[in-house]
Amino acid sequence: MGHGQLGAPGAYADSPLAPPPLEGEVPVRTSPGSSVIDVRVTAEDGTFVRLRDRLGRGALLVVLIAPGTGVWERRHWVSAGIMPQLAAAVMALPHHAELLVAESYPGAAAHTVLLVRPDGHLVTALGGVRPADLYTAAEAAVGGPAKAQAEAGATAGSR
Repeated sequence: MGHGQLGAPGAYADSPLAPPPLEGEVPVRTSPGSSVIDVRVTAEDGTFVRLRDRLGRGALLVVLIAPGTGVWERRHWVSAGIMPQLAAAVMALPHHAELLVAESYPGAAAHTVLLVRPDGHLVTALGGVRPADLYTAAEAAVGGPAKAQAEAGATAGSR
């Protein structure tokens, strides 16, 4: 059960929610459109949780792979290295996103950034902080700019 073609989780590489090819994409063990592997992450409040525990909350998940961060309290590294640039990129996304940090992820190098849909499917893996690629991928994952604009118009019209 749960293995093989009929029992495996669905992979949606050709989904309308998949971004176009991105310049900064890098391979990891999970292919885009497939379910992410459940790894331990550091949440925004500094607690250690499982990646799967953050799914289903409506937010996109942005996971930075940063070996060595697990031995330091978050307050020591949250303002160091690439974290400030990544945090700013996450704040600029077209949909609410949560920034998480993992010591490792299968097949991912240090400073790889994973974008994960709220249902647990990988949108993309990027080599480092690439704000434009991250924004493009996030926009696709939430249905693109036309959908966001249509929803905004519908909300404004119902007031």
